[in-house]
Formats: sequence, C-alpha cells, structure tokens
Amino acid sequence: MARVLVVGADVRAERELLERLQRLSGLPEGRLSGCRGLDECDLLVVRDTPGLRHAALRMAQQRPGMPFWIEGEDGALVDGHACEHVMLEDRQIERVLCAIDTPTPTPSDAECVARGAKAVTRELRRRLRDRQGRTRLVLADGQDLLLDFGADLVAAPAATDARDLPAHLGAGLDDARLEVPAPALPEQVPRLPLRPLLWQAGQHGDHWRDLDARLAGGAVVRLSRWPDFRVITRQPEGFRLCSLLLKRPASVRECASMLGLEVELVRQFVHSAYLCGYASLQPLDMPAAPLSPPRERGATMLARMWRSLRQARH
Repeated sequence: MARVLVVGADVRAERELLERLQRLSGLPEGRLSGCRGLDECDLLVVRDTPGLRHAALRMAQQRPGMPFWIEGEDGALVDGHACEHVMLEDRQIERVLCAIDTPTPTPSDAECVARGAKAVTRELRRRLRDRQGRTRLVLADGQDLLLDFGADLVAAPAATDARDLPAHLGAGLDDARLEVPAPALPEQVPRLPLRPLLWQAGQHGDHWRDLDARLAGGAVVRLSRWPDFRVITRQPEGFRLCSLLLKRPASVRECASMLGLEVELVRQFVHSAYLCGYASLQPLDMPAAPLSPPRERGATMLARMWRSLRQARH
C-alpha cells in the first residue's frame, strides 16, 4: 500500500493528483490512497508556493528518506530533495511508487521488520490499519508475543500473569523487535484482545520522547474513529476527548483547556490512541478547524448516554 499526503490542494485537486499517480504507478486499484498525517504517509506531495515549500522541507526532515515531491501549477512533479529543479518523468514516478508499495527487506536481517520503539510503533500502526497478517513481537528478556492483526488477538506463551503484561510490554518497547513470519496462535495458550492490550501498554514506558516533543511544540492531534469501547469505558475523560477530537483536531493544551483536564492526562490518552493507530499528528503548518465554544454539559447524546451509564454503575 502506498499512502500519499497531499498538502496545499483542495479536495478536487487532491483527488485528481491521486488518480494520476494511481494510473502512472500501474498498481492494482486500491493500492494507492491519500492520508491525513505525516506519520502515516509514504510520500509527501506539496503544491509549489513559497510558504508551503519551506514548511514542507521542515516536514520532510522529520521523515528522512521519505520521497518528497513538489507539484507545480502545470502539474509537473519535481523531487523536493534534489538540488536542481528537474521535472520527474513518468517512469521515475512509477519506479518510486512501486518501490513504496513493495518495500524490500534488508538481506542481513530479512526476518526483522522493525526494531526499537519508534519503528515497532510505526509497523504496529500500519498492520493494525490493514488488519491482516501475523507477527512475533520479541522483547529484550526473550519473551515472545504472537500478534494476529486479522483476529485482533495476542497470545503470550511465556507470560505468567496477564495482568503484568501491559506494563511489561510498554516498558520493553525500546528494545523490542517485530519478526515475520509468525505461527498461528496456539490453541492451548490464553488469548487476549490486541488493541486493549496495546492501549494499556501505551500508558507505560519512557519511549515517547520524540512524540512528546512534537506535542509540546503544539502538534495537532487528529482522531480517525472511535476507539474500542473496551479501552475507554474505564476512563470517563476518554469519552470526552474522543468526542472533541473526532469533531475537530486539537493540540494537547487545547484539549486540556477546553475540557478542564490535566495536560499529562491528555498526553497519556494520545500515547495510547497513537500506538493503537486511532490517532495521528497533523503537520503544524496545516490549518486546524476553527475553535468552537464548548457546549453545555449534557448537550449531546453521547454525554447523556455516558452520564446514565455512570449512574447505573453507582
């Protein structure tokens, strides 16, 4: 799958560009699509204006090695990393898009698809989004977790207590690695829901330094859809944050200010939502939707439903 982030184009222009890239790539229908976050994309394309060009260079620096193209007013595409302003030919465009769709593993470590917290997080997000395949997550102490993304399940053959698994996993991501192929989940081993486990694991560990730096710098958080209700029923503030971020992207400080929450609590929510693939960070230079005044408590159906649920529990 090749995911393209188009910046500076309206909906129609973006659709036309994606259709053109799909045609030039020769990829099967559905193997090339647009996306909304820098963390999700494989290719960045920016309309050629002075402001966007400089902003795009800063964005591209956050993802070294990712292709970065500039689209002129006439539709010509130029390599944004190149020193000279040379228009890309159709065969060059095809070659880059096909390479993105079928990444080549390194010969020296062909079975390891990701190593370290940042790479493992990125691969987990991709596989959770595709909802297919199995991998083996190997922690530093040698413990294996077998992940089935199609079934949304995880098995931990060597785990002695499943209650300790989220903290153990969250603290061990820095030294973890993902390997393929992975066997089917053994029948005799207890299975756990995958996303709830990852959500809890996101509350642990100190491997969020890069993400926290971007959040502290005002990066805007976008929520793509409602998380699994199993992971937020124990967090009343989770419902409120989901309702807000599904309505409009916002920074951590904006969320805290609008909802009257602690910044650290919002940041922990973002950690979990990001690890599970529900949240992405919007580029700083993309305008956010205008800030709408908060509604009165209980003004929405979700607020009334949540209030009645809490009353029933008590």
